[in-house]
Amino acid sequence: MKYISCSADQTREIAARLVKTFPEGAVICLDGEMGAGKTVFVQGCMKALGYDGRVTSPTFALCNEYSVADKTVLHYDLCRITDKDDLYSTGFYDSEADLTFVEWAGKECDGFENAVKIVISYGEKENERVIELDE
Repeated sequence: MKYISCSADQTREIAARLVKTFPEGAVICLDGEMGAGKTVFVQGCMKALGYDGRVTSPTFALCNEYSVADKTVLHYDLCRITDKDDLYSTGFYDSEADLTFVEWAGKECDGFENAVKIVISYGEKENERVIELDE
């Protein structure tokens, strides 16, 4: 499935609709170039889930944890993770979450249970993004 977004707000709206379709315990694998809108997508999902706090990229923290409506949501950034040992050291495989977002998931996504793959890329027009959901 493919969606076209012309703004960050529209990307958040698309994400808000899609998050309602993700199964419990899903790992949402987000890939795309730097600045394509991966964190913006997570912001839209979190708002739709009822989270009112700030949602930022976990680039330096590696993982941000959010609690919303008695659910735990984890938000990882794997851009600095080089192999499975590095990923293991983050506690990724030990964590239990109702929903997990993974930016820069790459090939690691193939090994995640309940994975939903989303690629966000630059469109042809300025500010346009193409959001592709691998079903």
